[in-house]
Amino acid sequence: MHEGRGLSFFANATIILALVIITVPGNFVPSPEKYKGTMFLTDEPGNWFKNDDTGTPVSVVNVGDRIQFDRNTQTGTKHTVTLLIKPTGSNLEVDQDHAGNGKVEARFDRPGVFLFICKVHPYMTGVVAVKDAQGAIPDVTAQELPFIGHLGLASLPATTVLDVLTTIAPDDDAKAAKWDLIVPANQTIPATPGVGEVWIDTQFEHVPGQADRKGFLKPGTITVVNVDNFTAQAPFTVEREINGLAVRPGDWNNPHNMWTNTALSTVYNTNWFSQTINKIDRATGTILNTIVTGQAPTHIVTIPNEASAQFGILTNPLSAENDIVKVRDEAARLKVVDHFPTGVGRNHPHGHWITSNGTRIVVPNVFKGFGVTGSISILDAENGAILREISHRTLGLESALLMPIAAGIQSNAKAYVSNAASGEVSVIDLPTMQIIKNIPVTIKPNGEVGGTIFDTLQVPIQPPVSPDDRFVGVAVLSLTTVGRDPTGSPDHVAIIDTFTDEVVAFLGTVATPGRGAGTHGANWGAKLGGGYYLHVANQFANFLTVIDPDPNGDGSAPPAVVGRILLANGSAGAGKTDGVGGQGIKPLPNMYNGWIQDTVALSETGQLSAEVQGWIDQLTGAQRNPAQ
Repeated sequence: MHEGRGLSFFANATIILALVIITVPGNFVPSPEKYKGTMFLTDEPGNWFKNDDTGTPVSVVNVGDRIQFDRNTQTGTKHTVTLLIKPTGSNLEVDQDHAGNGKVEARFDRPGVFLFICKVHPYMTGVVAVKDAQGAIPDVTAQELPFIGHLGLASLPATTVLDVLTTIAPDDDAKAAKWDLIVPANQTIPATPGVGEVWIDTQFEHVPGQADRKGFLKPGTITVVNVDNFTAQAPFTVEREINGLAVRPGDWNNPHNMWTNTALSTVYNTNWFSQTINKIDRATGTILNTIVTGQAPTHIVTIPNEASAQFGILTNPLSAENDIVKVRDEAARLKVVDHFPTGVGRNHPHGHWITSNGTRIVVPNVFKGFGVTGSISILDAENGAILREISHRTLGLESALLMPIAAGIQSNAKAYVSNAASGEVSVIDLPTMQIIKNIPVTIKPNGEVGGTIFDTLQVPIQPPVSPDDRFVGVAVLSLTTVGRDPTGSPDHVAIIDTFTDEVVAFLGTVATPGRGAGTHGANWGAKLGGGYYLHVANQFANFLTVIDPDPNGDGSAPPAVVGRILLANGSAGAGKTDGVGGQGIKPLPNMYNGWIQDTVALSETGQLSAEVQGWIDQLTGAQRNPAQ
């Protein structure tokens, strides 16, 4: 059954999806010998490795030809060029132990498909297709890509494989064919409203005129959704959209992740394909200040330790560097006040989290040199000292540390870290600073749970722990449009019970069969009347997914998808990217243990706006203090 189901997905894809190879202009013929083309690494969604001749992420060459990868001209930060998949028998090795801006050259020694990524931004994808002596591109085999073997197949045509890769989508037609773009009739509105707002980094949305100093367009907006029924707007509707046209060219580029201050008057945003973070007035959407923190800033979390002089300091890892940066909001401006390494040597840190008492920072270091092996560091939040760095090992629980990318924390007890390449979530006991378990959260196309990125073409991303410490919601991004049991969806959310550290539900996130959602970001917000919603952002879709881990409020019903909210709001010139690119997501109020209590403490002091005070008034006692 599984084999036939997988075959039907590929057959449908062949019929309905545009062939990427056919998008090569008809007059393009590669030079017969030693052709040297250029693939520019860009900030363009679905076209991140852009061939200078074809204008797509696909280069077609002969054996012996060379390609130059340009990491400088068209992008705003540093990258790697990493060969992930290659034909059997090829001796080509392409990788960097550190992100950079220089040029990289590769000579192709075998016919077949060579797939490249950037380890800093792992969904950046480029393909070099090398023709054989007859001018054909050989099939991709299960030996080269184990994912194919789990479909019960020995090989697949290269064009069929390209057809189902959601990351290869250079234009609106390709995006419409592969990405999960819904219309208002496809929405589902949760029966119970939430409280406050949800801010989503719609990172891939096209904004006409939003460009760097060289004139290269830079994507991204922030879409704000009203989720409560205490305003003139209906719950779960788009309230407004924020873009970067008002800032300096290049300072707004793929907005990626957000946090807020204690009074909920300010939202802080990072630009992952640039070097900046923004300070935004929450009520108006006005960008108040933008500063440079370093190469490829990822996430932001404030220090919640009220007893420390660093209370409210922003912490921001730099994923194309080795450090985490501390930033103080000085009212009139943002100011970098400290930085320190997140591990020994080269680290490339990404989605960190902080304990609810504000004393420790858990940082995933995505890769530590060549290859995809990484580490997890536990830092002293006060002085940046490395209390322990858990590094990848071939054997034991540390073997799961392949591109660790994001963390969540159960108050001060356990950390959950997702590993993009191994497909597992590592559970760390914080008192002993030891990995105690690895939980598989990806699914092969035959429906079997577990497997690395080569087996599943799925990547676990953000794993936040619910404010009451009861559940972990793991966003699992699929790089293909191929659905699989038990959800029937390419993408899903895995719900982990923190009592047992077992997955209790896999919930599909795709609305349209044969499309990919690119489920990426997740964070918990308040549900009106008690409990929490998990709000999930999808980078290859134009909607927000809402999950209720306890629909009945008594633990008797399993977790369920209860909402799908359209983010496309008719933005002029956005085209098929309107509302697309959801990655960072920030529900307000900030409901997490350690942060919500500080906002509640400002209640009735005059330091909260009337709107925010109204949000706090709607919270239950348990939501106001999840630690009780």
